[in-house]
Amino acid sequence: MTGAWTNQAAWTVLDTDFQQGHHFASNWREWQRDPQRPRMLHYVGISPFSPNLSELTLGDGVGDLPDGWQVFTAQCKDLGPGFHRILLEGGKVSLTLCIGDLQDQLREHVFQADTVFTTLPADKWAAQLLARRCKRGTRLFMGMPADHIHSEAHGVTLVQAAGFELDAPAAGLPMATGTFNPRWKIPTSRKGPQNSAGPARCAVVGAGIAGASIAHALAVRGWKVTVYDTAPSPAGGASGLPAGLAVPHVSTDDNPRARLSRSGCQLLAQHAARLLVQGQDWDPCGVMEHRPPGNTLWHANACWIKPAKLVEAWLAQPCIQFVGDCPVTELQHADGRWHLRGQQGKKLGQFETVVLANAMGSAALLGSDILQALTTLQPVHGTLSYGNYAQTIPDLPANPINGVGCFIPHVPGVDAEQWFAGSTFEPDAALAADSRAQHALNMARLRQLMPLHGGNWTDLLEQGTVKQWSSTRCVTHDRMPFVGPVETGRDAVVWLCIGMGSRGLSFSALCAELIAARIGGEPLPMESSLSRSLDVDRVRRRSSAKPIG
Repeated sequence: MTGAWTNQAAWTVLDTDFQQGHHFASNWREWQRDPQRPRMLHYVGISPFSPNLSELTLGDGVGDLPDGWQVFTAQCKDLGPGFHRILLEGGKVSLTLCIGDLQDQLREHVFQADTVFTTLPADKWAAQLLARRCKRGTRLFMGMPADHIHSEAHGVTLVQAAGFELDAPAAGLPMATGTFNPRWKIPTSRKGPQNSAGPARCAVVGAGIAGASIAHALAVRGWKVTVYDTAPSPAGGASGLPAGLAVPHVSTDDNPRARLSRSGCQLLAQHAARLLVQGQDWDPCGVMEHRPPGNTLWHANACWIKPAKLVEAWLAQPCIQFVGDCPVTELQHADGRWHLRGQQGKKLGQFETVVLANAMGSAALLGSDILQALTTLQPVHGTLSYGNYAQTIPDLPANPINGVGCFIPHVPGVDAEQWFAGSTFEPDAALAADSRAQHALNMARLRQLMPLHGGNWTDLLEQGTVKQWSSTRCVTHDRMPFVGPVETGRDAVVWLCIGMGSRGLSFSALCAELIAARIGGEPLPMESSLSRSLDVDRVRRRSSAKPIG
């Protein structure tokens, strides 16, 4: 793409014939070597099966493989159906690998590509779906020699009828080429709900795991981000959890919560592997989940992590400024910008975009009359028990256990190895305030896990130093976060990312990619139908739906 993408902020490629990643390897290598490359390279690959990228060799006509190829291929083993977001080059190269039927996958996208690699469509519906992923001027490359295209009259007719102009065949060219340039006017609705805003200034309210992940995602794309929080330091609320588990939710019907948490855990591990110290700040050790009645499920890709460490690492990236001890008390939209004010009306700054990631505090800034969903938010309090070991416990499991509560047995502390158990999920603030009772609940749940491991460790654990850590989570009516834009007036939009409850580790990185993609008009990190399960307006849609019969 050298020349075509020069001085562009971002470039988007659609590859409907991903195979073993030939075109992706070439584009990634070209991006690495071009000093005038775009800041962001978005690559969407579609394959009917999980590709074996390790089979790609230098003899396949690709040339030198890009730096980091082997590490990348390790992340792509045994991928299941659906969308998979893989971040490379610190997030500046984004691969969305889609496994499944071509037409089904194309229907789930809402972006427009700059470049398309494809084959001749089988029917007019496939050609039209391909055209919907293009904008005027999109370049088309088809996987057949240019001088052979005259033998595929039916496919050529389909492509031309969908709005593509094919270049004159020329002998020796490895691919037939063309341009999307329909005779008709392209509807403005083609871009769907996206803003396609270029990098500018953004204020993120809330410096927990939700706000920090959004700030990082936008900063990678060139935004100047200021993060405000009422606490003096980042992760001052629920994200200050000393240690937690990132484990996918599992359901028999593979519902949206299960699919989102699975993708979210995979994406979180990518960030942790790049930014944190394995074995000290996090560990992809796997987690054993106990499921009734007496079944177990091994999550090989699950991990324990210290959330505050990841929050700090995300906010330490260039283009991000953290402002602590600074509650935001008012939002006003004027002259195309958001004006933020603090206590006593103090002017905090002007920004083109605002993202609220401040949990229960978002309602006070927006007003309950603006968004019905905010009235459904509920604070739920949690207490985690943890401590140092007074003695060696021989039967202690090697890996964390999840189920009725959780147990993390081996986490490095400041001066000794620590254990963690919990945490509680208490809506009643008065009951949550009794830390001794909350600790007793954690130990009771831990005893339910222990018979499956042939021992009772609670007495031994409590012989060492035991502490409790408590905080409050923000929970939605359906235990799914609110992620997306809120209409706050004509042409005035503020973005929300709240309500992750006890699954902030599972959801945060994925929701940040969704926010950044929708703001910038990029490929989504998940199916568009799946993203609707996170819409902030879903409460109103549900309440206004007419009953059947």
